[in-house]
Amino acid sequence: MQPLVSIIVPTFNESINVLEASLKSLFKQTFRNFECIVVDDSTDLALADFCKQLCLQDSRFVYVKQPNRLGLAASLNLALQKARGDWVARFDADDICMPDRLAQQIEFLSKNKDIDVLGGAVEIVDDSLNRLGFKFYPKAHNDIIKKSHFINPLAHPTVMFKRDLVLNLGGYDTTFKYAEDLELWLRLINKGIKFANLDKILIQYRQSTLNRAHVNWRFNLKARIKNFKLNYFIRRVSGIVMIGCWAFLPKKIYEFIYKALMLRPQ
Repeated sequence: MQPLVSIIVPTFNESINVLEASLKSLFKQTFRNFECIVVDDSTDLALADFCKQLCLQDSRFVYVKQPNRLGLAASLNLALQKARGDWVARFDADDICMPDRLAQQIEFLSKNKDIDVLGGAVEIVDDSLNRLGFKFYPKAHNDIIKKSHFINPLAHPTVMFKRDLVLNLGGYDTTFKYAEDLELWLRLINKGIKFANLDKILIQYRQSTLNRAHVNWRFNLKARIKNFKLNYFIRRVSGIVMIGCWAFLPKKIYEFIYKALMLRPQ
């Protein structure tokens, strides 16, 4: 059967317990018409073999292992090229997918034909799945555009998008080691692509620390400069200045602001 949805999952040396919980959460999806393409970039052969054997438990799973390391963006592009579904759902190998995640997104998209990219909210958890809080994103397209000048307006592992649309626009930029998702969203925004977010929790998102590495902020700035346009000029410039300031904030101050402004309490 031709799948309607292709889930693409990159993985790299993920621990057995974490990987098993993550992929098995996809086994349990209430929406059944999907394939899952797992691109394994692991250098640990034992972990890679475990991943392969896990994928063999479900005929909808396709295990892909290249002889050389690809990196995240190239792994995603390889999965995109192998995908057969009209819609592509992103997911990470360390997160937990809610059982009705795919069903909720497909239901929304079937009723909103103008939407090309759809994300959702996340429950932030630590490495032991203890809840740290919830993160919601702007729902409507215009709000997503406005927020995109200052923050990443979508949670990458929740996103579902039209496969051909992203492929035709070049896929992920492999020069981005970090912020490859933000770069793609900004590029799509400049092309007039329509976005939305569900205000429902779609995944449990593992986050061992609330701080971001400085290199992540550098790629964030790179994505904004690469996709800079004159429209929304003041907002775009303000966003670049703000991100530049974020990059130099002490970790404790950043964590305090993140908790206060971006993370809903438990």
